[in-house]
Amino acid sequence: MGNEKNRSHGKIEALPATLKKKVEEKLLTGETYEEIASYLQKQGEDIHFSSVGRYGRKFLNKFESVRIAKEYARLLAEDNAERPATELHEANNLLASQLIMQALVDDDMDADARADIAKSIASLQRAQVSNEKLKLQARKEQGAVHIALELLKDKVYGELGEAYPEIAATLLLLAEQTEAEMEKLQ
Repeated sequence: MGNEKNRSHGKIEALPATLKKKVEEKLLTGETYEEIASYLQKQGEDIHFSSVGRYGRKFLNKFESVRIAKEYARLLAEDNAERPATELHEANNLLASQLIMQALVDDDMDADARADIAKSIASLQRAQVSNEKLKLQARKEQGAVHIALELLKDKVYGELGEAYPEIAATLLLLAEQTEAEMEKLQ
């Protein structure tokens, strides 16, 4: 019996689909568990607010997971060259973290499944560290590009500034525009 998985056979799950949907709507509009239990009792159902609370917590957690997944999908759909890849990795890590935390608080989960989830947390942490290293490398490269452009400006001005001031000014302006465009990409 120790290895059996507990299953939820709550009273709300057993309600007719229309009444269950009404309960879910009331949960989403912020009605209290007591108010929902009172509503159900008026509908002829003998359901205590604690049953509504158990169902409500699970339902709202699942609803939040779906909302986060939709937001993540929106981020992926809006993916473009100007967005750093690290932002997408962070969005993915946030979604995975949310799902892991919800799984950990699931009353129906056995010890083996919890151990597997703990391993997932370690993997997620390693991925986050790698993501931070990528960000640091990008910042370092951005600094190197800035230094290179400053050196180029100095050389352009030194070589062309006196003899061809209009050309030097144009090249300096192009270098500054290029640097500004590169900063937008970061």
